[in-house]
Amino acid sequence: MSGFIKDLSQPQSETLNLFKEYLNKKETIEQIKSDIKNKLSATPNPTSNTETEASTSTTTTTTTTTTTNNNNNDNNEETLKIWNINLENDSKERDIILLKFLRAREFKFENSKQMLIDSLIWRKQNQVDGEKIVNEEFPEYYKNIGTIYKTDKDGRPVMINHYHAIDPEVIFKDGVDQFVRWKVQQMEIAIRETLIPSQWEIEDLIVIHDYKDCSFFRMDPRIKQASNQTIQTLQNNYPEFLARKFFINIPWLMEKLFTIFTVFTSERTKSKFIICSGNYREKLLKYIEADSIAPKLSGFEDNQSPILNIKIKPQKSHSIQLGKLDADKTIEWEFCTNEVDSEIGAKILIESNNPSSTSDDILYYHNNNNNNNNPTSSSSNYPFNCFLSIDPKEFNSGSIQIEDDSYYTLVFNNHLTKQCDLFYRITTKSKTTHSSTTTTTNETLAN
Repeated sequence: MSGFIKDLSQPQSETLNLFKEYLNKKETIEQIKSDIKNKLSATPNPTSNTETEASTSTTTTTTTTTTTNNNNNDNNEETLKIWNINLENDSKERDIILLKFLRAREFKFENSKQMLIDSLIWRKQNQVDGEKIVNEEFPEYYKNIGTIYKTDKDGRPVMINHYHAIDPEVIFKDGVDQFVRWKVQQMEIAIRETLIPSQWEIEDLIVIHDYKDCSFFRMDPRIKQASNQTIQTLQNNYPEFLARKFFINIPWLMEKLFTIFTVFTSERTKSKFIICSGNYREKLLKYIEADSIAPKLSGFEDNQSPILNIKIKPQKSHSIQLGKLDADKTIEWEFCTNEVDSEIGAKILIESNNPSSTSDDILYYHNNNNNNNNPTSSSSNYPFNCFLSIDPKEFNSGSIQIEDDSYYTLVFNNHLTKQCDLFYRITTKSKTTHSSTTTTTNETLAN
């Protein structure tokens, strides 16, 4: 059994009940609070990422005369909480959290209990529970090395780390601890903005590590230190928050050697790893919608223009009428399919000014039929010439400057023998305006 709340074996269920009974005792809660207070008193000014020692015990009764910082001051009247979940009261949300600690310690009750207590102490030491952590400001250049971008198909937040963008002289000029605290902030933001509002129906994240142009054999020691410290901090304090971890743009040799580097990693954790030395988009699309892939990973640019979705039948075309465009306009496009090996191309058509033309580039005649509601219809049954052919790619983006005032149409051609699920954004831009196109569904036989 998986050990999740809806998939528990009898022994797993019994261990969960033992954990619940332990926390339901008033004397247990008082002891945990006392241990937290004593630990804080013994270390009144911890660094932002001090790790709680694994040997911390719930029976510790050490006393000290040191004055605790006001931000860390605790008393027995405070409710014991983690991620806004009351640990003193029975609830489904509490069960979900307890199961995380149990799965992380293979349902060994004593180990799981100690892990929870150590994490509660760490959170108090580092002021992670309140608003301080999520409101902290970090250097602007951190935005280039990681972000949380949209969600996967199941609503999980997607956390992306661009290791190739890390310049150790810049990123670690203030030390490694600041970097690790920034990663903690990312975790807290993801949890508070997505997991908590879902009432823990969503309880984990997708992580993508981008190693483009990275050298695994000449890695700066500060990067190794930051990586190890981050892994330790997150493993100890955010158990079972990882649904999938993608390693993309890694050298093929590293993919072959990956089993050696993960020899001490549990099979449960390794089962969540997805290694991509080649075409990572194919693997991402199994879990993330095409319109939710980040721009830096060959996804749509993050702007206010809408991303539209159409389904084009086999051997059919879909035309998008761009209207009459002036020569100062630029046509911009982004499009891709939601499946691997389903790339399609497109053509931008321009209304021919020569009705008697016999050019091979003429694709079809556009019949006006006196339809004044059609924004691209001309006043005559003029043919359309091919202004630009756009070759099929996994993700297609580009732009072209209009040369002549005329009516323009973009046509997606599905030459495949299966239906195509297409995401696209087409805009027209001038020196003063930028607008999305009006789209009409007009399927024809593919040319």
